Amino acid sequence: FFSDLSKDYTARPNNNALFFSIFLPQSTSQTMSILYEDEFVRLGQFTLFVKNYHFPTKKTKSISLEAITTLWFEEQETCKSSTTKIWGKASSASIYWALDVKRSLGSLSPRPPAKSNVVVEVGAKLRVGFSVENIDEFMDAIRTLLDYHVIIVNYINLP
Repeated sequence: FFSDLSKDYTARPNNNALFFSIFLPQSTSQTMSILYEDEFVRLGQFTLFVKNYHFPTKKTKSISLEAITTLWFEEQETCKSSTTKIWGKASSASIYWALDVKRSLGSLSPRPPAKSNVVVEVGAKLRVGFSVENIDEFMDAIRTLLDYHVIIVNYINLP
């Protein structure tokens, strides 16, 4: 009946997700539960997608929301440049940044609406950093999805 019964569907939190993953194309099931999206990030019901993450392919990094233990955020204009980088690993912090060519410009260049930097800890050696265009909308959406144990800090001051 089904061509691939070997998939493990037990990790899905409800039967509706199972139905959608079996009977609907992957792109349809993912777009149905997008709570926030901009040019840097897409937030789904169970997954955070960081766009333009991997160097040099610019592929998207998928992060399970259950894996996030700590989240830091700060406006780019007030964020210390020593903890940020346009793309790749920041030298002074254990953060790997997704691509944003204007992240480290600070007040040197006029920018459209203020963006923010976000860093998430997922239990790996490197934290994941990315930009967000509308931090209020992003934080409102992600707060409803994260476990109550997740620590949220409104500044990025990492060693």
